[in-house]
Amino acid sequence: MVNVQTLHRRAARVLPEVIKTSGVLLEDAGQNELTAMLFPLRRKSTGAVLFRLSVEMINEMASDPLAYLREATQAREGLGRRCDPFVYREWRVAHIPGSWLAMVCQSCTEPRAASVWAYFTTKTDGKALVVVIPFECVAAYVWCD
Repeated sequence: MVNVQTLHRRAARVLPEVIKTSGVLLEDAGQNELTAMLFPLRRKSTGAVLFRLSVEMINEMASDPLAYLREATQAREGLGRRCDPFVYREWRVAHIPGSWLAMVCQSCTEPRAASVWAYFTTKTDGKALVVVIPFECVAAYVWCD
């Protein structure tokens, strides 16, 4: 049976090892949604998975997030048995409006700041993006194949 823990375990394969997560954020954990995200033949060509960052990671990256992420340029595993892990570009930082999170993630709490720092990288082929927002304890993997 497909469940949220399985989705988290399988989806986390696309993240670099230092991005420690404690679960996925789903608005509706319906069986069809979970199955579609887990199995490549049913996977949409565009989408996103939101992860809850672990407290351990937030504490480790608190003093210098870019330094913490600097070497995080390879995914944990490939998506398939014979696939190489994704390779990511250098991490960058951006200020984003705090209200943006409320628009894209109803599971996220309402930001308490006018803007927040976001750290991001893209796959070398440009078909996916990883965003880490420590202030909200959220990471996102967004793809467009």
